Amino acid sequence: MKLTLAVTGTLFLLLAIIFLNLGHWLSAPASAPIPADLIVSLGGDGGERGQMAATLYKAGYAKKILLTGMGGCSNITGDCYQHKRSLFLLNQGIATKTLIFDEQATSTHQEVINIAALLRANHWVSVLIVSDPPHMLRLDYALRPVFKKAGLHYQLIKSDAPTWHADRWWQDERWAQFCAMEVVKLIYYALAYNN
Repeated sequence: MKLTLAVTGTLFLLLAIIFLNLGHWLSAPASAPIPADLIVSLGGDGGERGQMAATLYKAGYAKKILLTGMGGCSNITGDCYQHKRSLFLLNQGIATKTLIFDEQATSTHQEVINIAALLRANHWVSVLIVSDPPHMLRLDYALRPVFKKAGLHYQLIKSDAPTWHADRWWQDERWAQFCAMEVVKLIYYALAYNN
């Protein structure tokens, strides 16, 4: 009986520690920016990723910005420049020649593969990748094997999401759902991509 209570108490404590620290764990791989060949603003943006990409560009960290997850627009017809994410950057004073688009990727894994291919095609070796704070761990998990194999380098940059608080992620419905999905997707990525 005492052993069962001890094991139950230990498991409860462990789960509580994981729950309370999940926001920090998911966002931990982010780092400070360094000069790179390219800035990437990943798809699924509510505006914060684009803002951080613009800030990094204006600070001189890279000369090109790639917008991924641009499904529904076409690089061939040029209508990607009319997408709300592009218009946001153009309204920030960023020139059209600065922007590159990936309208093919529909997942983080595909974004990673497409970013690596773009870097290799342009003889670039480094990239700053902007996403939301709780996306950092899975993004790092997806990037590491692809970029290591290709000899490429990346820095993960957190968007400045004003409602994100790593120490109380569960108190905001948007972030609670985001974090829960990240845990599920991390398990899937571990099984599907890193055997």
